Amino acid sequence: MSRMTSEEIEIRIWAFIVVILSTMLFVIALGVLWAVAFEEQKMELAPIDGIFLEILKAVAYMSIGTLGGIAGRKIGKVDEEKPE
Repeated sequence: MSRMTSEEIEIRIWAFIVVILSTMLFVIALGVLWAVAFEEQKMELAPIDGIFLEILKAVAYMSIGTLGGIAGRKIGKVDEEKPE
């Protein structure tokens, strides 16, 4: 079995990060949808629930931004490699 090159290792690490962030984002979305659709809610949101939703929203936005940054990073490398 041959050793992986540094580029192959980097690709596997970024793939792992993308899978983890995507899974985290999917679980957050699924949890919020479950809470809205299947849990009995009062007419007004409890203060602690509002804070919790704000935290989840911030984590989801950061995940989306990170995934976009990773995609942009890879596109930037492809553009640098193209000869003009």
